[in-house]
Amino acid sequence: LLDSFPFQEFRQTMRALLAVIASVVAYPAGAPSTVCTSPPGKPQHGTADFTAGTGDYVITVKGSDGSAVVEVAAGELYTVEVSGSSFEGALLHASGGTLAPSGDDFKMTGACVTHTSDADKDKLVATWTAPASGTSATLQANVVVSTSTFYGGGAIKAELTVTGGAATTTTADPGVATTAATTAAASGAGGFSAAALGAAAIGLASVW
Repeated sequence: LLDSFPFQEFRQTMRALLAVIASVVAYPAGAPSTVCTSPPGKPQHGTADFTAGTGDYVITVKGSDGSAVVEVAAGELYTVEVSGSSFEGALLHASGGTLAPSGDDFKMTGACVTHTSDADKDKLVATWTAPASGTSATLQANVVVSTSTFYGGGAIKAELTVTGGAATTTTADPGVATTAATTAAASGAGGFSAAALGAAAIGLASVW
């Protein structure tokens, strides 16, 4: 009985069935918010894993004049493009700042931008407001070419320098913030700040 079973035809039928199932359980109307992570999570397309490398996909950040930049000003607005060969879907994540979709072909999913349909496209476009604090930011993307071929998972990224951001302050005592400007203003001619001298005096008192 087994000798007459059409194993080859059965395998072909199962492959076709699995492809149909994968297309159904995939997300043609956009990635779910559960994969809006750093790095972006794996598309939920069955057992397939990320394709190695980045393909020819890149993330480009553009200023108001349309030129590409790698240094951004804190709190300023930029255009972000994920581009390359034709693809069906994409997800864009930012480590800081705020993303927003550009046009009707993209939408928000959690704090990320994703596609609204699986129609072929050659770029994802979004606007991004750079973070107001910190010195760096990273944009990362997943790009889905088909249900079984997708790139990303941290491989497609743009690392940016943020200038003019608010510095993080350190407090020596609860409720008392010390900034570089305050310390510099309090410094005497000898280079010792009032805060430093006060701390030294307290230290001596505690020892003796």
